[in-house]
Amino acid sequence: MLSYLARVLANDEYSISTAPSGAEALKLLETEDFDVVLSDLMMQDVNGLKLLEEMRRRKMDTAVILITAYGSLRSAITAMRLGAVDYVLKPTDEDELRLRVKSACEKQLIRKDIRARTHELEAFVFAISHDLAGHLVALRGFANRLRKSCGGRIGREALEHLDRIDSSSELMEKLITSISDFAKVGRGTAKFEKIDLNRLVRDVIENLQSLIEEKGIDLRVAPGMPDIEGDWISTYELFHNLINNAVKFSRDDVKPFIEIGMFESEKYYKFYVKDNGVGVARADQERIFEMFGRGREGQQVPGTGMGLAIARKVVNSVGGNIWVESEENQGSTFYFTIPKQSARPAKAEVEEARSSRS
Repeated sequence: MLSYLARVLANDEYSISTAPSGAEALKLLETEDFDVVLSDLMMQDVNGLKLLEEMRRRKMDTAVILITAYGSLRSAITAMRLGAVDYVLKPTDEDELRLRVKSACEKQLIRKDIRARTHELEAFVFAISHDLAGHLVALRGFANRLRKSCGGRIGREALEHLDRIDSSSELMEKLITSISDFAKVGRGTAKFEKIDLNRLVRDVIENLQSLIEEKGIDLRVAPGMPDIEGDWISTYELFHNLINNAVKFSRDDVKPFIEIGMFESEKYYKFYVKDNGVGVARADQERIFEMFGRGREGQQVPGTGMGLAIARKVVNSVGGNIWVESEENQGSTFYFTIPKQSARPAKAEVEEARSSRS
């Protein structure tokens, strides 16, 4: 079978290497870069599923197509959940095999091109952000020096202009920081560790405590939050942005409350942040997750409009989903799912997370 597959694909001018076992395949993958791996599901030492799991553990970015008999179709579906891009049934049809390998190669090349372009764009964003931040710091510094040195000799109107320069510059600094934070999410530099969510949520609340007390918010946190595997900084930012939004958009005409809780399924944790604040119009419920999304166009709201965009990127980077259920002046409930470690980062299960909304 190994010789047959190599002979069929060699006719299509692919550069091909072969391995007689799963263990040998892993050794080869450690030393060479491949676009596609074509592997039998049933092997004596390291079978196709174990090969996939090991490739994922070692973060090998290679498309995998499994070859399986009809009786092992369920295992092939499991392989798709583990990250395989396709499977081929035995006995193998040569034309179908060529078509699927060609498709996998083309998709892999597109992914590599997208990653390269994304890296270039991120580098550009960081460079521009750094330069702009430097100019804004200088602008605020000069405005402050002018206020101190000439404050007694210029009128109230001129001082108000200086205040506007300072506040606008401060807002621009926050916006630049938010754009940089957005670009950093999912860049592959995250440090994954065990996170105690009970403690993390407590830390977020302590950070926002003065604002919570100022608004007289009744804040409730469900006990028994789980420990998860993830990047602490990104996870903190996710909860901070959602809880901060709930605090920021509380109403003055009712006693404000915020509830933070969680549901658990076999493969996912489903978290929620619920409030009785101003709510989100149905027409705006997708827009608010976009970059600079501020709800209804023309509506004056505080902030940079980046918080929910960052939250969505954090959740999506681990294969989860985020959405809101809300009515105007009736409050909002923001839901997001985080897959348990055994379920990451299977593409098929991302769709399952999205379907969990219903």
